[in-house]
Amino acid sequence: ITHLVSATMHNDLLFFTDKGKAYQIKMYDIPEGKRATRGKSIQNFLSLSPDEKVTSILPMPKEVKKGSGLSLMLITRDGVGKRVSVDSFKDVRRSGIISISLDAGDELISASFVEPKDTVILISSDAQSIRFAVEDIREMGRSAGGVRAMKVDKGAYIVGAIPVKANSKDVAELLTVSAKGYGKKTSLDEYKVQGRGGSGIKTFKVTEKTGDLI
Repeated sequence: ITHLVSATMHNDLLFFTDKGKAYQIKMYDIPEGKRATRGKSIQNFLSLSPDEKVTSILPMPKEVKKGSGLSLMLITRDGVGKRVSVDSFKDVRRSGIISISLDAGDELISASFVEPKDTVILISSDAQSIRFAVEDIREMGRSAGGVRAMKVDKGAYIVGAIPVKANSKDVAELLTVSAKGYGKKTSLDEYKVQGRGGSGIKTFKVTEKTGDLI
Protein backbone atom coordinates (compact mmCIF):
# COMPACT_ATOMS: atom_id res chain seq x y z
CA ILE A 1 0.00 0.00 0.00
CA THR A 2 1.34 3.44 -0.92
CA HIS A 3 -1.75 5.65 -0.53
CA LEU A 4 -4.65 5.68 1.91
CA VAL A 5 -7.36 8.22 1.05
CA SER A 6 -10.45 9.18 3.02
CA ALA A 7 -13.29 10.46 0.82
CA THR A 8 -17.06 10.25 0.24
CA MET A 9 -18.77 8.38 -2.61
CA HIS A 10 -19.31 11.55 -4.66
CA ASN A 11 -15.85 13.04 -4.27
CA ASP A 12 -13.81 13.51 -7.44
CA LEU A 13 -10.48 11.78 -6.95
CA LEU A 14 -7.48 13.46 -8.57
CA PHE A 15 -4.61 11.13 -9.51
CA PHE A 16 -1.18 12.62 -10.29
CA THR A 17 1.51 10.51 -11.95
CA ASP A 18 5.31 10.62 -12.17
CA LYS A 19 4.95 11.76 -15.81
CA GLY A 20 3.26 15.00 -14.69
CA LYS A 21 -0.24 14.02 -15.80
CA ALA A 22 -3.50 14.35 -13.84
CA TYR A 23 -6.49 12.02 -14.05
CA GLN A 24 -9.89 12.18 -12.39
CA ILE A 25 -12.61 9.69 -11.50
CA LYS A 26 -15.46 9.59 -8.99
CA MET A 27 -14.95 7.66 -5.77
CA TYR A 28 -18.00 5.52 -6.67
CA ASP A 29 -16.30 4.42 -9.92
CA ILE A 30 -14.11 2.19 -7.75
CA PRO A 31 -16.18 -0.84 -6.64
CA GLU A 32 -16.50 -1.37 -2.91
CA GLY A 33 -14.77 -4.52 -1.67
CA LYS A 34 -14.63 -6.52 1.54
CA ARG A 35 -11.69 -6.17 3.92
CA ALA A 36 -9.83 -9.20 2.52
CA THR A 37 -10.53 -8.71 -1.20
CA ARG A 38 -7.69 -7.81 -3.55
CA GLY A 39 -9.22 -4.84 -5.35
CA LYS A 40 -8.62 -4.02 -9.02
CA SER A 41 -5.61 -2.63 -10.86
CA ILE A 42 -5.66 1.15 -11.26
CA GLN A 43 -5.21 0.47 -15.00
CA ASN A 44 -8.90 -0.53 -15.04
CA PHE A 45 -9.91 3.03 -14.17
CA LEU A 46 -7.19 5.30 -15.60
CA SER A 47 -5.62 5.37 -19.08
CA LEU A 48 -2.04 5.11 -17.79
CA SER A 49 0.87 4.31 -20.07
CA PRO A 50 2.71 1.04 -19.17
CA ASP A 51 5.60 2.82 -17.38
CA GLU A 52 3.45 5.49 -15.65
CA LYS A 53 3.03 5.40 -11.85
CA VAL A 54 0.56 7.23 -9.59
CA THR A 55 2.45 9.34 -7.03
CA SER A 56 -0.38 11.34 -5.37
CA ILE A 57 -4.14 10.89 -4.89
CA LEU A 58 -6.28 13.79 -3.65
CA PRO A 59 -10.03 13.96 -2.97
CA MET A 60 -11.23 17.20 -4.58
CA PRO A 61 -13.23 19.39 -2.14
CA LYS A 62 -16.96 19.31 -3.09
CA GLU A 63 -17.22 23.08 -3.06
CA VAL A 64 -14.32 25.44 -3.51
CA LYS A 65 -15.42 28.85 -2.22
CA LYS A 66 -14.76 31.76 -4.54
CA GLY A 67 -11.71 33.69 -3.35
CA SER A 68 -10.58 30.82 -1.07
CA GLY A 69 -7.18 30.86 -2.77
CA LEU A 70 -7.01 27.05 -2.74
CA SER A 71 -4.38 25.78 -5.15
CA LEU A 72 -2.28 22.72 -5.87
CA MET A 73 1.44 22.62 -5.06
CA LEU A 74 3.36 20.28 -7.36
CA ILE A 75 6.92 19.21 -6.51
CA THR A 76 9.30 17.18 -8.68
CA ARG A 77 12.13 14.79 -7.84
CA ASP A 78 14.73 17.36 -8.98
CA GLY A 79 13.37 20.13 -6.74
CA VAL A 80 11.13 22.05 -9.15
CA GLY A 81 7.94 23.54 -7.68
CA LYS A 82 4.75 24.77 -9.30
CA ARG A 83 1.47 26.18 -7.97
CA VAL A 84 -1.72 25.82 -10.00
CA SER A 85 -5.26 27.05 -9.28
CA VAL A 86 -7.69 24.27 -8.31
CA ASP A 87 -10.04 25.63 -11.01
CA SER A 88 -7.68 24.11 -13.62
CA PHE A 89 -8.64 20.62 -12.40
CA LYS A 90 -12.43 20.95 -12.11
CA ASP A 91 -13.06 19.01 -15.30
CA VAL A 92 -10.34 16.52 -16.22
CA ARG A 93 -10.93 14.41 -19.33
CA ARG A 94 -10.76 10.62 -19.05
CA SER A 95 -7.44 10.39 -20.93
CA GLY A 96 -5.84 12.79 -18.42
CA ILE A 97 -4.31 16.26 -18.73
CA ILE A 98 -0.80 17.68 -18.31
CA SER A 99 -0.37 19.22 -14.84
CA ILE A 100 3.32 20.19 -15.20
CA SER A 101 5.86 20.14 -18.05
CA LEU A 102 8.85 18.12 -16.86
CA ASP A 103 12.51 18.37 -17.86
CA ALA A 104 14.08 15.20 -19.26
CA GLY A 105 14.67 12.66 -16.48
CA ASP A 106 12.59 14.54 -13.89
CA GLU A 107 9.43 13.10 -12.24
CA LEU A 108 6.46 14.55 -10.36
CA ILE A 109 6.63 13.12 -6.82
CA SER A 110 4.05 15.13 -4.88
CA ALA A 111 0.80 17.07 -5.30
CA SER A 112 -1.01 18.67 -2.35
CA PHE A 113 -3.68 21.29 -1.65
CA VAL A 114 -2.34 24.56 -0.22
CA GLU A 115 -3.76 27.96 0.78
CA PRO A 116 -2.03 31.36 0.47
CA LYS A 117 -0.74 31.66 4.07
CA ASP A 118 0.56 28.07 4.28
CA THR A 119 4.19 27.00 4.13
CA VAL A 120 5.69 23.86 2.59
CA ILE A 121 8.66 21.73 3.72
CA LEU A 122 10.76 19.83 1.17
CA ILE A 123 13.11 17.02 2.23
CA SER A 124 15.85 15.43 0.10
CA SER A 125 17.33 11.93 0.18
CA ASP A 126 20.59 13.27 1.63
CA ALA A 127 18.62 14.83 4.54
CA GLN A 128 18.56 18.49 3.52
CA SER A 129 15.30 20.36 4.17
CA ILE A 130 13.82 23.72 3.26
CA ARG A 131 10.65 25.47 4.44
CA PHE A 132 9.24 28.34 2.40
CA ALA A 133 5.99 30.28 2.01
CA VAL A 134 3.55 28.87 -0.54
CA GLU A 135 3.21 32.38 -2.03
CA ASP A 136 6.93 32.31 -2.94
CA ILE A 137 5.71 30.39 -5.98
CA ARG A 138 3.14 32.30 -8.02
CA GLU A 139 0.21 30.48 -9.62
CA MET A 140 0.90 29.28 -13.17
CA GLY A 141 -1.00 27.66 -16.03
CA ARG A 142 -1.17 23.88 -16.39
CA SER A 143 1.39 23.65 -19.19
CA ALA A 144 4.08 25.68 -17.36
CA GLY A 145 7.22 23.97 -16.09
CA GLY A 146 7.58 25.51 -12.62
CA VAL A 147 10.48 27.17 -10.78
CA ARG A 148 13.35 26.10 -8.52
CA ALA A 149 11.86 25.17 -5.12
CA MET A 150 14.98 23.56 -3.63
CA LYS A 151 18.57 23.20 -4.79
CA VAL A 152 19.42 19.48 -4.72
CA ASP A 153 22.98 18.13 -4.63
CA LYS A 154 24.18 15.76 -7.35
CA GLY A 155 22.94 12.23 -6.70
CA ALA A 156 20.27 13.39 -4.24
CA TYR A 157 16.56 13.90 -4.94
CA ILE A 158 13.38 15.13 -3.22
CA VAL A 159 11.64 12.41 -1.18
CA GLY A 160 8.84 14.42 0.43
CA ALA A 161 6.91 17.68 0.26
CA ILE A 162 4.75 18.48 3.28
CA PRO A 163 2.31 21.41 3.39
CA VAL A 164 1.99 23.10 6.83
CA LYS A 165 -1.32 24.86 7.56
CA ALA A 166 -0.98 28.50 8.57
CA ASN A 167 -3.75 28.31 11.20
CA SER A 168 -2.52 25.16 12.95
CA LYS A 169 -2.64 25.61 16.74
CA ASP A 170 -1.02 22.24 17.45
CA VAL A 171 2.64 21.74 18.33
CA ALA A 172 3.40 19.88 15.13
CA GLU A 173 6.38 17.62 14.49
CA LEU A 174 8.01 16.34 11.32
CA LEU A 175 8.69 12.61 11.10
CA THR A 176 11.63 11.60 8.90
CA VAL A 177 12.29 7.93 8.04
CA SER A 178 15.39 6.38 6.49
CA ALA A 179 15.83 3.47 4.06
CA LYS A 180 17.08 1.13 6.81
CA GLY A 181 14.18 1.82 9.15
CA TYR A 182 15.43 4.63 11.38
CA GLY A 183 12.93 7.37 12.26
CA LYS A 184 13.14 10.72 14.01
CA LYS A 185 10.67 13.40 15.06
CA THR A 186 11.62 17.08 15.07
CA SER A 187 9.51 20.07 16.17
CA LEU A 188 8.38 22.20 13.23
CA ASP A 189 9.65 25.23 15.16
CA GLU A 190 13.16 24.13 14.18
CA TYR A 191 12.34 24.65 10.50
CA LYS A 192 12.46 28.42 10.03
CA VAL A 193 10.75 29.87 6.96
CA GLN A 194 13.26 31.01 4.32
CA GLY A 195 13.13 31.89 0.62
CA ARG A 196 12.58 29.12 -1.93
CA GLY A 197 15.40 27.84 -4.13
CA GLY A 198 18.16 27.34 -1.52
CA SER A 199 19.73 24.08 -0.36
CA GLY A 200 18.16 24.43 3.11
CA ILE A 201 19.33 22.93 6.41
CA LYS A 202 20.32 19.45 7.62
CA THR A 203 17.40 17.54 9.15
CA PHE A 204 18.81 14.03 9.82
CA LYS A 205 22.24 12.48 10.32
CA VAL A 206 22.57 10.10 7.39
CA THR A 207 25.11 7.28 7.91
CA GLU A 208 25.78 3.86 6.41
CA LYS A 209 23.76 2.43 9.31
CA THR A 210 20.65 4.57 8.63
CA GLY A 211 20.70 4.74 4.83
CA ASP A 212 19.31 7.70 2.86
CA LEU A 213 15.99 9.30 3.76
CA ILE A 214 12.90 7.89 2.07
